[in-house]
Amino acid sequence: MQASQAGRRLGLIAAPVALFCCTAGALAADIPANLGIDRVTVYRTGAVVTRAGQVEIPAGTNRLVVRGLPASIEAKSLRVSVASAAVTLGGVEMARINEGKFTSEAERELRRRIEETNDQRQVVQDEVATAQMQLKLLESLAANPAGSPTKASVDGSNLGAVLTTMSASAATARRRVRESTQQMRTIDRTIEKLKADLANVSTASRQSTEVRTSVEASAATLAIVSISYLVADAGWEWIYEARLDTKAKRITLERQGQVLQGTGEDWKDVEVTLTTAQPSGDVATPEVGSIFLTLEEPPSPRDAIMAKSSLGMAAARAAAPQVLQEAQEVVVTGGRRNATESATDFLVDYRVPGRTTLLADRGPRLYPIAEDAFDVTMLARIVPSARHEAHLEAAFKYNRDVPIESGSLQLYRDGAFVGEAANKAFLPGAEVRMPFGVDERIRVAVHDEKSESAQRGVISRQTLRETRQRFDITNFHPAAVVVEVIDRVPVSKHSDVRIEMLKGATEPTTRDFEGKAGVLLWKFNAEPQQAVSIRHYFSVQYPRDRQLESSNENDD
Repeated sequence: MQASQAGRRLGLIAAPVALFCCTAGALAADIPANLGIDRVTVYRTGAVVTRAGQVEIPAGTNRLVVRGLPASIEAKSLRVSVASAAVTLGGVEMARINEGKFTSEAERELRRRIEETNDQRQVVQDEVATAQMQLKLLESLAANPAGSPTKASVDGSNLGAVLTTMSASAATARRRVRESTQQMRTIDRTIEKLKADLANVSTASRQSTEVRTSVEASAATLAIVSISYLVADAGWEWIYEARLDTKAKRITLERQGQVLQGTGEDWKDVEVTLTTAQPSGDVATPEVGSIFLTLEEPPSPRDAIMAKSSLGMAAARAAAPQVLQEAQEVVVTGGRRNATESATDFLVDYRVPGRTTLLADRGPRLYPIAEDAFDVTMLARIVPSARHEAHLEAAFKYNRDVPIESGSLQLYRDGAFVGEAANKAFLPGAEVRMPFGVDERIRVAVHDEKSESAQRGVISRQTLRETRQRFDITNFHPAAVVVEVIDRVPVSKHSDVRIEMLKGATEPTTRDFEGKAGVLLWKFNAEPQQAVSIRHYFSVQYPRDRQLESSNENDD
């Protein structure tokens, strides 16, 4: 029976376990199947693990038993197959086995080492307590007056010897306290490191999964048995490196997959495939229902106060500082051999070359996927309302067949690392822009010029506010540079609010840039050593008896 057939029967047999157990006595024997992990397909969240190995199956009806699988296996994902025409698969049963110890070997070893180190610390701590007790006894003896009728006295003839002995004993005890304190600090650092390592591999699981499959063989055979299952606590994401050569005006885009796994089982010497498939619990097309409208009653004053209080609490929670995760060292594996790509219209699989090992320590590992190069057009973009500096950007057309998904982008300019940015997904044929840091050879100066704010008209009673800014851009490159300047004017949402461009304002190249109302783009060639001035003038006029309110596009 093929894997898919076994999967269909799993749902019928896994539920009535008692019925299966009643017939188990008729089986000839249990055949342990020691199946090592052969290949792993890693999804964005989760992974499908496939174990395989040769098993001697005698003729007749028997039962294959696979032990020591993770407790977190999803029953619906289990598939079993035997590569032999002489063998027929029967029922498949999953059982949770309660272990007397933690199931992860790495976790067991770390917990054992933590216990041993704690025992060592206790020994050192006891030595400190003993030394401190000796010091107290010596201090008590030194405080006793000679000839006291109630306490032991020291004869004058041996006083020197006693003092010498007491001094040496006290020095020895104090030295032991110092050394033991230093030992405990070292031991505490060791325990702290072991606990950090344990946090990376711990599953805290004392259960394992055992899979039992009835098999019927028409003749004794040596067959390859495989079993696959879905596990959580694993996944991968894109890491991109974009390297810009400003002289050649060319970008090299390196795509890498970063894999993390903490499933509790190490994947040693396995074939790894990274897939862009994204399985969902419900892939059905959404249904559209009816919408009914009604009018709400106006809120009472008490309800309005409560609603305002709730909004304030929500804003406070949103402003609370977030806990930063500790950075982990990234391990680069696999050299620069790129993965083998297999694509359809809906997904792409990337097979990591050769066989590799991924330990269940939740440590990130990078695998090269692909490398592409593109000729680019370089330009400088300036947003004066945010920063008085120019940002170098490289633009190109993505003319590959496989889409680029979103991910973390590491940026290099002429070999130097300039920073990171979030890379947005783009499809074949898309126009792409990538940032490469501040262009120090373009100077940006912003000047506030004299503007007018006044009350106008006895009858109309209007308030007028003007904004007049001048942007001076100077190019200190030896050649001309394409410059884009982006700013905005307010957009009126009320008929009584009027926004006008003022006389002398520099006409923008594009209004409502990228479909955003009020956003203006000025684009020009900046010649070397020449300053270009852009005058951004506009006015806002509104009724004097009204308050002007503003909100950003992303405000709720």
